[in-house]
Amino acid sequence: MAGDQASIISEWVLPAAICAPVTWVCLVFRFREDGRLLGTYRSAALAFCVVLWTSGMAALASGLLLPHASSVPPAAVGAATGWGVIPRGRGERSGGRAVMAVVTLGNSLLLHELALRLRTDRADWCDRLAEGFGDCWDLDAFAGDVRRHLLMRVDVSGRTNRMRAAVKREIGERHREVRAAAQKWITVETRIDKTCQQQGRRPTRDEIRLVRRAFGEAEQYLKHLLELEHTYGKRSDAEKLRELKRRHLSAEHGDAGAAGELVQ
Repeated sequence: MAGDQASIISEWVLPAAICAPVTWVCLVFRFREDGRLLGTYRSAALAFCVVLWTSGMAALASGLLLPHASSVPPAAVGAATGWGVIPRGRGERSGGRAVMAVVTLGNSLLLHELALRLRTDRADWCDRLAEGFGDCWDLDAFAGDVRRHLLMRVDVSGRTNRMRAAVKREIGERHREVRAAAQKWITVETRIDKTCQQQGRRPTRDEIRLVRRAFGEAEQYLKHLLELEHTYGKRSDAEKLRELKRRHLSAEHGDAGAAGELVQ
């Protein structure tokens, strides 16, 4: 009886126990630039399902295959199964890779759903931070603070000078896009407001559509910049960004100015 229990632990439990942390590390590496595995309940649940499924397959493979291949250590089966979460190149899809695809059957669907969920979580996060600005100056000032916040977090250990330069260049390009869109917004808004005042009328539907389009472009470019914050920032930075946003939101959000009238 004691021998049977020891056999179950070594052939079934041990591979699953080793596979779980290996799978988690591989998931973090795989999705390091796509999002945060523990960012929302849904992403955390999907990540947990991947770890659970992969560990179960490791235990199943070890329990069923090792009796026919006693020279293979159970711990190696657990580690190899967890390592199968790491994406491979096209040139490695033969031999052992084909066997690993069978061992990790079902992971492809879970990993696909996890990737979709992380992209959705990032889009929702950027939407929440970018919405609410009724004035182009506030949006532009917030984008400037986001840019400075990002640049101060680029020079981290483990990142080469080339990588740092590339990230800084990307931050600068996206910030310039926000500024250009905000400038276009105020130009269109000012021109239409001046015309309406001279002619003593309210803006037409086409004029309102033009302002809304310019506003939407500025907001979209801000979201584009915030994607970098989500990628390179930390979860603890979220509260800091919300504080920066509250600081730049217009105090008189319901003002009867041109932005409030046209955009709404």
